[in-house]
Order: sequence, then structure tokens, then C-alpha cells
Amino acid sequence: MILLIALHFLLSPTRKADAKLLLLMPIGIAVDKLQLEIGGFSTVDVGFPLWLALLWCIFIISFNHSLHWLTRQKSWVVVLFGAIGGASSYWAGIQFGVLQARWNELMLVGSLMLVWSLLMPLLLTGYRLLQPRTLANTMR
Repeated sequence: MILLIALHFLLSPTRKADAKLLLLMPIGIAVDKLQLEIGGFSTVDVGFPLWLALLWCIFIISFNHSLHWLTRQKSWVVVLFGAIGGASSYWAGIQFGVLQARWNELMLVGSLMLVWSLLMPLLLTGYRLLQPRTLANTMR
């Protein structure tokens, strides 16, 4: 993943804007750390896993690229995308064995949907604050 991130920054036409977005990473890491602490899911790693921090890096910079379409959507679309997309990505991690569910399925998926329905609009607000030039182009 480190090589993929390095390659991205080597080839990206928006290196500076992508690097600026990394200021949003602590929000996602803090949310995941909290979820690990309260016990919804766990990892085999001691402390916060490096691979999860690197996933946050890749996810955050995608707002300038593959997820840029989301910056132009209405709030309810962002909330729904966060709830479904966020919860399903963690559920996939559980199915692949990189995360372990510690709560029953309904409680875990429900909590992930709630967290991500709030987190995605928060991250997009942060995106808009960090990328003010694109704000006029992304607001409806």
C-alpha cells in the first residue's frame, strides 16, 4: 500500500491538493480507534494497524479523484452513500478476516451505518474547507 500511495503521488496531477486532504486522516483514524476501543470490531494488531491508516490515506485522497462525483451530490445521497458504503467496506474486512466482529451482526452493521452516515458528510465538509477553489464547482 505504501508503494501504491507513492505511485499515486508520483503520477497525480493534483499532488498538492491530495497532500492537503491528508489533514482529514486524523478524523477517520480517531473514529476507527474509538470503534476499536469500544469493541465493535478488533484486529490482530497491537495498537492502531498501519494498514488501516494507509487505507485512510488512500480513501481521503480519492475525494479528488474517484469519489469526486460525491462532492456534487445532495446531502441525503452523501449520508446514504456513507451508511451503505462505509458499513459494507468494514463488513467486507470482517468477511476477509482482517477485522474480527465482536458484536452481533445487526448491532455492528447498525453502528457502522450510523457512524458512516455522520462521518461522510463531515469528511466532505472538511474537503470543501480544504479545497475552496472547487467549492463553487461542487455545490448545487
